[in-house]
Amino acid sequence: MRITRPAAHARVPLDQIDLTDTGLYVNGDAHLVWQTLRAERPVFWQDRGNGDGFWAVTRRADVHRVLSDHETFSSEGGTAISMLDAPDPAAGLMMQSTDPPRHRKYREQVGRPFSARAVPAYTDFVRSFVKESIEPARDGEVWDVASSFVRLPMALCAMMMGLPEDDIDPLLRLAYASLAPDDPRYSTHGSTKPTAGSAHYEIMGYFAKCIWDRRRNPTDDLTSYLMSIEIAGRRLTDEELLYNCLSLLLGAVVTTSHVVSATIIVLAEEHGGEGFWPDAMRAQAAVEEALRWASPVTHFMRRARHDTTIAGQKIAAGEAVTAWIASANRDESTFERPYSLDLERTPNRHIVFGTGPHTCLGSHLARLMLRTSFEELCAAIESFELADKPVHLASNEIAGVVSLRLRTKFRP
Repeated sequence: MRITRPAAHARVPLDQIDLTDTGLYVNGDAHLVWQTLRAERPVFWQDRGNGDGFWAVTRRADVHRVLSDHETFSSEGGTAISMLDAPDPAAGLMMQSTDPPRHRKYREQVGRPFSARAVPAYTDFVRSFVKESIEPARDGEVWDVASSFVRLPMALCAMMMGLPEDDIDPLLRLAYASLAPDDPRYSTHGSTKPTAGSAHYEIMGYFAKCIWDRRRNPTDDLTSYLMSIEIAGRRLTDEELLYNCLSLLLGAVVTTSHVVSATIIVLAEEHGGEGFWPDAMRAQAAVEEALRWASPVTHFMRRARHDTTIAGQKIAAGEAVTAWIASANRDESTFERPYSLDLERTPNRHIVFGTGPHTCLGSHLARLMLRTSFEELCAAIESFELADKPVHLASNEIAGVVSLRLRTKFRP
């Protein structure tokens, strides 16, 4: 997604706003749209025709409430606008699509390998992978940092789940076909639903084979661990296993690489196309600000369990409510100079990983990957310049960068 810095009083006519249009995120100005909504219509009805549509919530306080209040806003009716047109088949089966109290029991078990205590064990793997990703830039040729780093979270996920290294690239392509089916690089059936549906089917088939193999030959990995845990006194069904493996795989692709790319772009833009690594880039505060700046997941969706109000706007039971995280992380009432990358920003009250019971399970892993990536990039590369314009992912769910070609100067 293009990250822009709209003028403070710039606005878009409300009747021209279409948050579903993937073109808005590739060639348009989503940040100007969200700025308009925060100022003029913080709870906005996005009409899709024939009376159908959804509510869009754009201010941080309201986004926080929607994501935190599971008694009013349910995750079991779909979690993104791509799920508006049909019931979520994973509702109650996949942790992401399950409400408390069952969700809490899921999280207690599934979350253990992702805890703050467990994550440091993956540091060496991440550092080694990052160093190998940077190495191609040493030959002086143009280097596509987005293409290199997009493999990191999937490689780590594959290692944790015990998946063969040769499967990383095919799984990565399927994951993006599932999450960004409108993007021409991933579209396989000419339209959104068949592309996403086919990708889901292939991923589920892949994991069905993995589960069958591990029943015959148990292994010490995350896949076998999921097969061993008990929720409410019973093990997960095959259907639950498949959906939760799918969720972990898709969750692996949406953060790290896009945050690295978005940070490099703004550092280059601030110096006329040539960027330098500031000393502050090595600190944890820089990681948090890079996360806020990129906001790689644009929104989450919930369904109103009963009639309610948000900021004075009546919401009817059953209506879809989208919480726009990327907008909340630019909210002028929370962030001073929200359109500036301030690597020393503290406190930083971003909600990149969501909030409430569904706070991202992989947040500790994402921070580890980003901190290690920035450390190694700072250590190896003195400066860089954009060789071409960035190519952005056609998606209304992921603020992604598909290609970011750089010329780099290495440290002596």
